[in-house]
Amino acid sequence: MRITMQNIANPAQGKSYYAWLQTDKQAFIPLGELPIHNKNIDFTYPGDNNHSNLIAYTQGIQITLETAGSTPKAPSNNIAYQANFAVTTLAEIKNILYATPDLPQKSSVVVNMFDAIKSMNDKATSVVDSIQQTKDYNLARRQSTRLIEIIDGTQYARESGDLPAALPPQLNSPIGLLSSPNQQGYLDILDKHLDNLKTAAGNNANLLQRIQNAKNGLQDLRGWLQQMRQNDVQLLKTNNLASNNNLSAALQLKQLAAYAYTGRTIPPDTAPKPTPGSAGALQTYVEVQYMAALDLQAVK
Repeated sequence: MRITMQNIANPAQGKSYYAWLQTDKQAFIPLGELPIHNKNIDFTYPGDNNHSNLIAYTQGIQITLETAGSTPKAPSNNIAYQANFAVTTLAEIKNILYATPDLPQKSSVVVNMFDAIKSMNDKATSVVDSIQQTKDYNLARRQSTRLIEIIDGTQYARESGDLPAALPPQLNSPIGLLSSPNQQGYLDILDKHLDNLKTAAGNNANLLQRIQNAKNGLQDLRGWLQQMRQNDVQLLKTNNLASNNNLSAALQLKQLAAYAYTGRTIPPDTAPKPTPGSAGALQTYVEVQYMAALDLQAVK
């Protein structure tokens, strides 16, 4: 957890700002003393010893004035700043960032999506290296098999014929990035929960913009993943990975995977943005993380 504040007045002599995490059980967890540098605070809480996902039980943040150098066990009534999640949106934010009901073991859909696309980027690079440099065509087929399993899910990749019967599965992925007739993919699961959050957001302009930015990324990802599927299926079904045509397909696959992972820079921009045609998994992930940001307000 990171706390950043600007133009903060220095506390009275002998006092310091202390941060507290307010849990959904109305308990307070001490985060630590907040040092001020040039009227600014930039504080990072490394987490607890169990590496808990803080969003699982966070209701809000309080900053109080306490005796400098002390280690208070509970916050005083001298509250300087505070912020709380809206009750209407907190449950859906937790569904997206902590435990998604649609997924096995209630893992986070946005984390699973991001990890899958990061893995795809590595495998697409390996496919090109195996064809172009090491000539290890068996490894190239195994990596191409893993890619189609990540995109389709293993069962649908086999049923659809995208994964030829002669090639054994490598991952046994129960859920793909894209949806199949009998299983929603990670992109559509995330999109559904973004729609739910949008309904609950009311007139929260910042949250609505984050939702739209994330949806921009999902739309781009659908297009790039469909193209990746076409190129990957070509590689899976060929008998000659050494041909120039298939090398070209592999190079395109690698480029599409890079777009899907880190986004695409559209000149005159110098880096990808969470806008249509530019946003990839990284931009989507960041925008979703910002949905859990809280705006600290001074208590008068």
